Amino acid sequence: MRAFVILGALGWIAAAPQDDPRLAMARTLQALRDTVGRSVVSIDVERKDAGGRRGGGTKGDYNSRPMEPVSGTVFSPDGYIVTTAFNLEGEIQRITVTTYDGRQYEGKRLGSNGELDVALLKIEAKDLPVLPRAKVEEAKVGDFVAIIGRSPDRYAPTVNQGILSALKRMDDTALQTDAEINYGNAGAPLVTLNGELLGIVSQVRPGTQWGQSGGVGFATKLKPIEKALTDLKKSKAVAREKANLPWTGIVPAEPKEGVKGVVIERIVPNSPAEEAGLEYGDVIRLVDGKRVKTLEEYRAALSQKKIGDEVELGVRRQSAKSELWDDLKVKVELREDPN
Repeated sequence: MRAFVILGALGWIAAAPQDDPRLAMARTLQALRDTVGRSVVSIDVERKDAGGRRGGGTKGDYNSRPMEPVSGTVFSPDGYIVTTAFNLEGEIQRITVTTYDGRQYEGKRLGSNGELDVALLKIEAKDLPVLPRAKVEEAKVGDFVAIIGRSPDRYAPTVNQGILSALKRMDDTALQTDAEINYGNAGAPLVTLNGELLGIVSQVRPGTQWGQSGGVGFATKLKPIEKALTDLKKSKAVAREKANLPWTGIVPAEPKEGVKGVVIERIVPNSPAEEAGLEYGDVIRLVDGKRVKTLEEYRAALSQKKIGDEVELGVRRQSAKSELWDDLKVKVELREDPN
């Protein structure tokens, strides 16, 4: 086997010819554990009301908040820590933050943004190690990534590895990954194999549509977090929107170069889209006669409608009998998202 190299958190890690590629990946992940782990903290949250937390309930019940500590990511050397909004919800009595070297600090909850699912807390510390920022715009689907968490053992980082499976989720505020995500590593950094920060693991909470460790997890991107920092530092809280937005049951594919319209990747069973006869691979090009070239334009058009309305979608579908495309008009009823 020819020798090869893989870029890791401590530089280039060379594998001897006799090494299995899996051993080289293991060394890279171990290097990430030791370096990235220095910027990950353990957060213990004591609440006045422990109701809904795992304790008396069934072990492994992901519909309740766990008792164990959660993860946070050092965002600046002077003690600003980013975690998820869900991690810091509720009536809190005390927050204890433990750094990689075992030092403990009392944490002060500042602002939170429920839409991004991020929150900011402050500890009185200096010279904390901060991760280098990745160029998120250069990331590609299929890139290997890792999540370095600080739970359940607050003194030893956890490591979960996977790939980037989508780049524009949650209205382009989040990355999607198949690396395993759970309550313990929520708030931890999602990093490249160079140890560069891509985003903060988020959207892990009771009622999450995709469940826990279901192969679909999310990390809030750095740019939206940095835009929200001013308000977060001023202790502002932005609630998660609970408005009933129109729902069709269409799962769009990632934008494809040269395709003007929204390509359907999947149809939710028993949804309005399925009942209307829409299919995988259909390209939505019109909403009530108005041209839509991007996913953002499609969502904007639907946002002007109400639940109960019927919209006419102009759809282009490849003919089953030839390579030609047929232009169809499909009427779809807008309903409330059951999730």
